[in-house]
Amino acid sequence: MRTSSIHLRGAAAALGALCLSAAAQATDFAFEGNFSVDDQLAIFQIDLLAAGDLAALTLSYTGGTNHHGTTIPAGGFAPVLSLFGADDYYVYGGALNAGPPGCSSYCWDAGFNFQGAPAGHYTLVLSQVGNEPDPASSWQQAFPRTVAQDHHYTAVFMPGNPNATFIDIDGSQRTGHWALDLSLGGSVSQVPEPASGALLAAGLALFALRRRT
Repeated sequence: MRTSSIHLRGAAAALGALCLSAAAQATDFAFEGNFSVDDQLAIFQIDLLAAGDLAALTLSYTGGTNHHGTTIPAGGFAPVLSLFGADDYYVYGGALNAGPPGCSSYCWDAGFNFQGAPAGHYTLVLSQVGNEPDPASSWQQAFPRTVAQDHHYTAVFMPGNPNATFIDIDGSQRTGHWALDLSLGGSVSQVPEPASGALLAAGLALFALRRRT
């Protein structure tokens, strides 16, 4: 009976390892949303089950077809992607001009492929160009425009309209729409929008509660 119990435990362990291996296979995710002001953030909580690649690409500026097969229209703002580790500090970032396949130049989206990312918890933050993080600060304080509640910082590119938002450096009007594709071996969830200025506190409280449970 004892031997049988040991065999059962061994079989259960093997099955658990097999399930973990299967769960760690890369899964594609797609998210969309709309910012209402320049300094807003889209925040994602990521848990990698095992070491592996973590790939991200925005389709906001250039448009394209996302992982769900949905057509994303061009015209959104130029985004920045910033990845923070379990200690809440910056570990990886997304390069600009990283548009979808077929886009030859001036594809002001962001993307990266963090190859061999260690297993564990990450926070991915999507912001607008001009609100890049300070790598020396935890992500809760890293985005200067958000911390300062600078809701219309791109208005500088449209003189005479101090309340303008999502203005490109060439003075063209963009929209607050963003789209993000992720591929990773684990789970991902988005902190409820919006996360901007004082409203960021609500997202931080939710994040802190999750970390304590």
